[in-house]
Amino acid sequence: MNRQEVAMERRQRLSIGVLQARRDARIKELANAKPMIQGSLCKVGTRCGNPNCRCARGEKHTAHILTRKVRGKTRTNYVPVGMLEEVEAWAREYRRVKELMKEISQLNEHILRAHVPTSRAVARNRARAKRMQPKCTEPCSDTTSPDSSSG
Repeated sequence: MNRQEVAMERRQRLSIGVLQARRDARIKELANAKPMIQGSLCKVGTRCGNPNCRCARGEKHTAHILTRKVRGKTRTNYVPVGMLEEVEAWAREYRRVKELMKEISQLNEHILRAHVPTSRAVARNRARAKRMQPKCTEPCSDTTSPDSSSG
């Protein structure tokens, strides 16, 4: 969390209930996830190897690849032209879900940070309410006194 987010959190001081409602809304959005794939779609220039082709003169063919990191190494997959729009939607959905998960995690962090001050405030309020209750010097009873007539 950067300094701006911390400063904003301090100014807002949202209740735990509001934070939980926001988190639950994000989780519901997450439940509606569509097919996704990790990676970035890239457009690259390639040569086919035919000496009479335009790519031999420098006008390369265009191709699309999907790149991603696996254990620190870049892995690529060729994306056929017929699947280009579909793979693009998958990659977009992956980024959307990743952003939702980040928001859920941040909301949970805010809930965690708000828990201690909130529980302390509740304890103070309970103690204050207990001090404000009138103290009876005589034993209090809910029954009516014997000299009052009931009817």
